[in-house]
Formats: sequence, C-alpha cells, structure tokens
Amino acid sequence: MKSLSMAGLLLFLAACGPGTSRSDEHSSSKDTLSTDSTSIVMQKDVVIRPLSGYFVNNTVKFTDSVQCWVINNAEEMKKVFGVAKTMNNTIDTIDFSQNLLAAVVLRPSELTQSIELRRVLRSENELTLDFIIQVDAPKTTYTKAMAWLGAIPKSEAKEIRFMVGDRMLHSYNVADLPK
Repeated sequence: MKSLSMAGLLLFLAACGPGTSRSDEHSSSKDTLSTDSTSIVMQKDVVIRPLSGYFVNNTVKFTDSVQCWVINNAEEMKKVFGVAKTMNNTIDTIDFSQNLLAAVVLRPSELTQSIELRRVLRSENELTLDFIIQVDAPKTTYTKAMAWLGAIPKSEAKEIRFMVGDRMLHSYNVADLPK
C-alpha cells in the first residue's frame, strides 16, 4: 500500500513538473505582441492594431461568403460598421488622418465563426494580410456576421491584399479609395 501511495505521488510530481504547465502565454516564431485586450501584429516595422467594439450593419449586402474592405474615412466606416457599446466594454478608435481601416467580414451565419490574422507580408509597395478563417459547427441560436477590423498606418503600402492561405480574397489600390 505504501508503494502504491509513493507511485501516485511520483506520478503527480512528474505531471506537475517543469515544462508541463499550461498557460495562455507562449512564445512562438510569429511576430505577435500580446497585450491585455488585443494582439498587435508586427512584421518589418508594420504595426496593425486590431479594433474591437464594432458590429456589421444589417444593411450590408453580401456578394460573397467573405467580404473585405479598406476604408479611409469615418463616413465610409459608419456605412459598414456600427458601434457595439455595452456598459463595460471599450470601443477602440481609429485616427483616419494617420490610418486606414482594413476589415474582413464573414457572411451572416448560425455557425460558429472565427477570423484570425495569421501573418503580414510586406514588399516594397504591397501589404499582404494573411488570415485564418474557420466556420464550424456547433450552430448558435442566433445569426451573426463575424468581423475582423484593424488599423494600418497610411504610409505602409500602396496596395493592400487580403489572403486566406494561397487564395486571394481581394486587393485594394490605396490611391483608388474614395476620399
């Protein structure tokens, strides 16, 4: 009986030993800074600040399962997104004099949806945003349009491309955006 207790204690200590603890903090080869409420993606001095506190207006017409936007003024942003203010959340703001708004939105669905910016690739004139998009069961009891919004400094690129893996979703020439 004593050896069984000793074996159980050793098993417990081995399971709780160094290198076996689980934590939300982890290091990886990704260039991602984690802060309390947001993840800021950086690569080669490109800083994209995710924005939270917005929903997709129900007046948006979907022509595809994934829609992408690059917006350069508050009026255009209000046509697509509304402020989702609750009693205890913070609405991230964007300074359009310094930044562009990049957004990816999934068609409204009852399925569980997620959008994650996996990496940012920068060439001389292009900024490529590569996303991971998942749409899965289980179904929810309501319909929602998942959205990812991020602030990109205006000086970073002349063209912004949205990708999911090797599939291009959309490409925007910044000079062609409505003023």
